[in-house]
Amino acid sequence: MKPVRLAVLALCLAALVAGWAGGIAADEPDPATQGVAEVTGSGPLETAIEVQKLEVREGSGGEEIRRWIAADRLNTGDEIHYTVRIRNAGKQPVDSIVVTKRLPFGVKYLRNSASGPAAEVQFSIDGGRTFATPDALSRAASDGRNSARRALEGEYTHVRWVLSKPLRPNSTALLRFRATFS
Repeated sequence: MKPVRLAVLALCLAALVAGWAGGIAADEPDPATQGVAEVTGSGPLETAIEVQKLEVREGSGGEEIRRWIAADRLNTGDEIHYTVRIRNAGKQPVDSIVVTKRLPFGVKYLRNSASGPAAEVQFSIDGGRTFATPDALSRAASDGRNSARRALEGEYTHVRWVLSKPLRPNSTALLRFRATFS
């Protein structure tokens, strides 16, 4: 085999072995760091995503110490904090900004945790085809009737922010939400 093929094969085997070890390592694309958010606007924007998890431990005096740390590895039940940074590095304001972040497999949105400056937060329950605010999201009832029920946060597949104000040159908008990993 050629050296390049051997290197690719070795990387694939390493990824499989890491997956069998339990948990998810940070260098794997799933789930915390999978994909930076999709961004559209009237001009170019830079994006970055920061993913942290909540660490809870007992202090020397028995008190609970809570802090956010890099999500290098996720375990079932971990609380995750996403920050999507949108930066206008240009010389003109950018308007009509829409930012969409797909929720990775195993990540469930935490109610009322999404925020952003002057932004309407919307969600999708159908893989990103349609978006609405939580009050307007509904799913067909499972009893076969022509009724609908309000969508649950665990059914969300995407979070979307629609910014109502332009982003000035050399400015950054921070869009955030929390979730749990299961």
